[in-house]
Formats: sequence, C-alpha cells, structure tokens
Amino acid sequence: MDRLYFDANATAPPLPSVEQVMERAHRELWANPTSTHREGQAARQAIEEARRAIASSLEVPPSQLVFCASATEALHLLIRGLDQALTFMPAAVNPGEHSACLNPLRAWANVRWLPCDLSGVATIVQMAANNESGIISEMPQLAGAVRIKDCCQAWGKVAVDLSDSDAAVFSAHKMGGPRGVALLWMRPDVPWTSIMEGPQERRRRGGTEDTAAILGLGEAVSHLPERLAQNAALETLRDAMEAEVMSWSPDFEIIGQGQPRLPNTSSLLLRGHNSEAVHMALDLAGFAISNGSACHSGATKPSHAIMALGYSEAEARQVIRISMLPGTPESAVHHLVEALKTIIYR
Repeated sequence: MDRLYFDANATAPPLPSVEQVMERAHRELWANPTSTHREGQAARQAIEEARRAIASSLEVPPSQLVFCASATEALHLLIRGLDQALTFMPAAVNPGEHSACLNPLRAWANVRWLPCDLSGVATIVQMAANNESGIISEMPQLAGAVRIKDCCQAWGKVAVDLSDSDAAVFSAHKMGGPRGVALLWMRPDVPWTSIMEGPQERRRRGGTEDTAAILGLGEAVSHLPERLAQNAALETLRDAMEAEVMSWSPDFEIIGQGQPRLPNTSSLLLRGHNSEAVHMALDLAGFAISNGSACHSGATKPSHAIMALGYSEAEARQVIRISMLPGTPESAVHHLVEALKTIIYR
C-alpha cells in the first residue's frame, strides 16, 4: 500500500495548477518587479493582479495586503510593528497561539491569557482555529483595541470573516499554495510602524517579491470555494473515525469535542499510550500523522496548546493529531484506523 498522508495541518501539497502557474512565472516573469523596464513591470502587473484577486476573496481593499515570505515573518512584522504604540499596554492573547506569535510578545510588558478581564486591554490576539486541537474560536470584541486574527489554519478549511478584526495573518502552504509566501492584512488606522522598511510593498516589507510564489498563492485562492466544500465534507468521515477510536477505551478522549472544530482535524488523547511511540509506529506502517505542531514535533517538551486547555503534561504527551487533506477517501481513513487499532492493542 502507498503511504497515506494525514498531516494536512502541517502542510498540504500545492495544487497542480499552482505548480503550473509558478513554472510559467519562473520562465516568463523572472525580472525584478521593482524595476521600471518592461520586463520588471510585467512582473509587477502580475503581482498586482494577484493582489486584487486575493483581496476580492477576502473582501478587503488590495492596498491593505502585504506579501511576506511566511506567516511567521508576517506575525513578527505585525506584532513588532505595534511595539512603539502598544507594547506597554495590556494585551490579551490565546494561550494556545503558535510560537510565531508568542515569541515576539515576550518583549511586551503585560500579556494576559484569554479568556480574561479585558479592562485596559489595547491588543487582542486570537487564533481563528488552533493548529493542534482544531478548535475554532471567536474574536473577543473590545472598543478601541487592535484585534489580530491568526487565520493560518482556518483559511481554506472554514470560512474566514475579517469584519471582527483589524489585522490578520494567512499562510499559503496549508491551503494548496506554495511555501515561501504568506499574507499580512491590516486596516489603515492600525498604529503600526514598519520594522523592515524597503521600497517594496508600499514600504511596509522590504525585500524583492517572489513573483512566482505570489502568483501561486493567487491561483490557490481561486480554488478556495471547492476546497472549502471538500473540507466540509470531511466532518462526517472525521466523526465516524473518532467514534470508532473512542469505542476502544473509556480512557480515550477527543480534544475539543462538543466545540466548533475544523472539519478535517482530530486531536485524540490516547491515555496510556505515548504519542511519540504511536507516531513512529504509524510512520513505519505507512501513515503520516502528527503528535503536535509541525514546528515542535521534533522537540521533547509537550504541547503548550494542549496544556493550555487544562490537560496535564503527561496527558499532552499522549495526544496525536490526525488532519485530513481535502478529498481524503473513506478507504484511506479505514486503513489508518485499522493500523492504529493494531498498534494500540499489540
């Protein structure tokens, strides 16, 4: 049997049409888009067409989008750019946030963990959906606060609404786009100062734009409607898989059960079974899953996102994440469940 991939929340393969668009861009639009000659301006025009198409999908003005090289970079640019105005005022943050968000916040004087008292809070950072548990969260509302939404896991899996936010970050490679490109969106009244100044991206992010990657992102965005439908269809398959696994032991638990979750994501607490051992056994059996965030799965410490939900360190070390790609067939899930059952009972 061919290997089966169940780690979509770490990354997803680029769509075939994305690869085709990028290949053409590498051949025909390789010139520097900042250059004023015809070749450079052809690349510039293609980038701006992609920006307009992406902005239309997100229902925001194109001028408010900044192309970055990764969501990590976008979060650092955003949060560090707010330092001057907001760093000494309280910030409220989802404790399960990605380290790309938590790390730049270490320099801030007063960080509170959501849910919390919002009095005096000037910045709110909330994941639209958690990458490990799949739990979908609403943005807390507070007049006058800068509301930042991390949309990296939600984009392409569920509908994303920016009407409740002032800034947001998006990742391309988790929704059928390429690695090496991401989005930062900000309303113009956000008190932000550029920390990576250059002539590109309206002086908000210096560095020559990657034309091919940006066009690849634009192509992936054009396929979002069918991707959303494909992901929505996974919910029934996910629920059936979870019901089967939960029937094996009363000690097993679905993280986030009963809460809104990404339709492709199962975070399973298998009490009595070390997640790293289960992960390795499944890998040897031909299945790619995760026992945490892809950015931390090589680390020995347990998931902070799972522990933030109230689970112990020992329990966090017994959680595996199964995240399906759009269009995952029932037969593939059946093979995964059978392999997991063999591992659990051996």
